[in-house]
Amino acid sequence: MNQAFKHAIPIISTLEKHGHEALFVGGSVRDYLMDREIGDIDIATSAFPKQIQALFPKTIDVGAEHGTIIVVEEENTYEVTTFRADGTYSDKRRPDVVTFVTNLEEDLKRRDFTMNAIAMTKDGTIIDPYSGKDAIKGKLIQTVGEASERFHEDALRMLRALRFSSQLSFSIHQDTFQAVKDYAHFLQDVSVERKTVEFEKLLKGQGLNSSLHLLVESGIYRYLPFLENKKDELLKLSILSPTVVNERELLWTAIAYILQIKDVEAFLDAWKLPKKLSKAVKDNIFVINRFLKEDWHQALIYHAGWKSTIAAHQVLVLVEMDKPESYLYIKQLYDKLPIYSLRDIELNGNDLVECLNRKPGKWIAEVLQEIEQEILLGSLVNEASVLKEWVRSWQQK
Repeated sequence: MNQAFKHAIPIISTLEKHGHEALFVGGSVRDYLMDREIGDIDIATSAFPKQIQALFPKTIDVGAEHGTIIVVEEENTYEVTTFRADGTYSDKRRPDVVTFVTNLEEDLKRRDFTMNAIAMTKDGTIIDPYSGKDAIKGKLIQTVGEASERFHEDALRMLRALRFSSQLSFSIHQDTFQAVKDYAHFLQDVSVERKTVEFEKLLKGQGLNSSLHLLVESGIYRYLPFLENKKDELLKLSILSPTVVNERELLWTAIAYILQIKDVEAFLDAWKLPKKLSKAVKDNIFVINRFLKEDWHQALIYHAGWKSTIAAHQVLVLVEMDKPESYLYIKQLYDKLPIYSLRDIELNGNDLVECLNRKPGKWIAEVLQEIEQEILLGSLVNEASVLKEWVRSWQQK
């Protein structure tokens, strides 16, 4: 058995010792059967939340009303959830009522896809009432029970189906995909934050090209921010490379550029991205547009900064608007910069006030900017004595 599961066995053993059933469930079991890297390990149990909390010294209540308790064991955390049956989903996201049950099969029945409705005992015995292993063997994504019911319960499952298709290079069962097309409009009721997570994961998958076609064919793209009129451009995202998708800033820079987004700020805000990330992406797009007009030069690299310059270069290489070997040229230009910021100028605001015997004011910023420009142009040497002489001449103009 995988080492990750072995670390969690004491939790299951403790639950069993006190008369409760407990098993590994969900994605970790699926990935184990596929010989993929194991992520978070989830445990399902017949024990109720309060019983779980009483059995372990360190727990975190992240949703006891829905049956979930985090158990902390040797600095590792595990979601331990009571077997449950869900009621109606009026908001197409969470069940209105959760009923705790003692039957594992009933618990697995409420899960999204058959490949995720598999359980495993601590000794490695597989419990698979909905033929999830067959689905994995056939590389097929299929809902547990009626697809329409699963998607009425949680509309995000439709986008998750496409995301899994991309990650695992699996096909989507005909009936399941037909339901995705029939109920795609339910996604308009799902929070943007949840859709953003799934969209990013989809773009990182090895089966990206196929999944982008499914995204368009299903009509799901119409319910993603700013993508309603980007049907053709979306398919071009298939050029995304591992280097780009593994860095969120590069990923969204590439998305904004490839989709030919006019109002980048509004686009990023619509996806509810962090402000820091949005600013970095906007800066990168600005550098890309400047490069396309002016090519690489020292002033552009100076004002952009190294990080944004290289981010722009990487995306430009991706879309074949720049060559990989340009990196060396960019590095040479950067290394030869006489200064890297205003702080590098051998004269500050206090020096200017003292040199010109003037009161502080907006004029200081104006003078420093002029000095900065002259230094970058190579017409002024960054030495205090030279700069002071230039400042005195500036005052006489």
